[in-house]
Amino acid sequence: MEKENFKPDGFNEILDELLNDIAPSKEEEMELKEFSEKIITELYAEIDSKKLRSLIEDIIQVGSTDRNTNLKNDYDIDIFIRFKKDVKKEMLKETVLKIGKKVIEKLDGKCWIEYAEHPYLSAKIGKYDIDIVPCYKLNWGENIISAVDRTPLHNEFLKKMLKKNNLNNDVRLLKKFLKGIGIYGSDLKTKGFSGYLCELLTIHYGGFINTLLGAQKWKIGEKIILKEIFDIYNLDHDYKFADFKDSLVVYDPVDLNRNVAAALNKENFCKFIFYSHQFLKNPSKDFFYNYYKKINENLNNRKEKGKLITLGIKRKDIVDDVIYPQMEKLQKSINKILIENNFEFLRCGYYADDNMCYLSWEFLVWELPNVKLKIGPPVFNKEGVDNFIKKNNKYFVKDCNVCAYTTRNYKNIYEVFEDIRKGKLKKKITYPKYVSPENAIIFNGLYFHDYQLK
Repeated sequence: MEKENFKPDGFNEILDELLNDIAPSKEEEMELKEFSEKIITELYAEIDSKKLRSLIEDIIQVGSTDRNTNLKNDYDIDIFIRFKKDVKKEMLKETVLKIGKKVIEKLDGKCWIEYAEHPYLSAKIGKYDIDIVPCYKLNWGENIISAVDRTPLHNEFLKKMLKKNNLNNDVRLLKKFLKGIGIYGSDLKTKGFSGYLCELLTIHYGGFINTLLGAQKWKIGEKIILKEIFDIYNLDHDYKFADFKDSLVVYDPVDLNRNVAAALNKENFCKFIFYSHQFLKNPSKDFFYNYYKKINENLNNRKEKGKLITLGIKRKDIVDDVIYPQMEKLQKSINKILIENNFEFLRCGYYADDNMCYLSWEFLVWELPNVKLKIGPPVFNKEGVDNFIKKNNKYFVKDCNVCAYTTRNYKNIYEVFEDIRKGKLKKKITYPKYVSPENAIIFNGLYFHDYQLK
């Protein structure tokens, strides 16, 4: 679908209806703004009472609620306390945890410590979810001291560009579309599009619809460089940017050695291209509301099914960003055993709830005869042939290879999974630290989906 032949007028009614549903009201915007300012005022007051103002450059709000790109009923407030560059990291941590805790308690909230590169404070006050994060105040082009130092500069750039081009609602539409097709979020569970990536794509293409149109020309390894980058850093257009091997590369205006789309996996990259095309061809609000659940439900509402098997593993008290990569690693390792033993599967997946990790398969082949065909070397390889027939006495020639009938190790998948859960294949399987298949529960006839667990 070529951009120049596209008629956006047909989408106006749908997009207007969506925005009425997903954009915060003016009252909600004002309420968020006033509450954020109240937190910042209280933080300054507490810092002054402890005579710590000399350490602090400023306190600012960042994130989608500050940039006015948040969806309705999103009450996340991100507050960054920016320190002077000569303050030690330990002082950042201690100051924010003590000052932040005092302010949250004063406002009748509850708080706890979270960890990124260094600790920060998370809190809940009524309907508001609050993060109070320490960082250093940097200017454009300066090297970061901690990873979160980029965030205020991200915020500054985005606010300027979104306001200049009136793109706030376009960002909301893109976020909601990605949520609808199940690929919004750069966490290691989702491996999709972050909010920051959504905003950069919207700025680059000049709107929601234009972003979907632009995606129709993407190929694996697509590189996107915002034109503003050349102005910010006074670069020539033949400047050699850092090379990345990801499916989509979007250079960070704040750090040119960082790919904002690094978390996006190839499948979700392709899903975006596919569902963008479907929406442009047949626009519907359905795409924006749990569309991925409807797709999964439709796929599973079929008479023709293979054998469904799930391994249920008791979950450790570990965050999703650790558990999901480990489930993926374990399943890939088990898949090698299954393929090696000729058990063909139609699909597989891994999901988790608060208590269990689920590794699921739908098998096309789950039971096999006792006999197995073993293909040996070509007859021209005399030494290889001699070694093969020494080990296999039921040999014969098939085409140009010496082959043999042997006894199969496993006749059905239950035997494989029983050996896995009993630890008999431990030497062949990679055991991640927090997801061990030993003593797992075998669920026959069940396949667990992410849409069931959310």
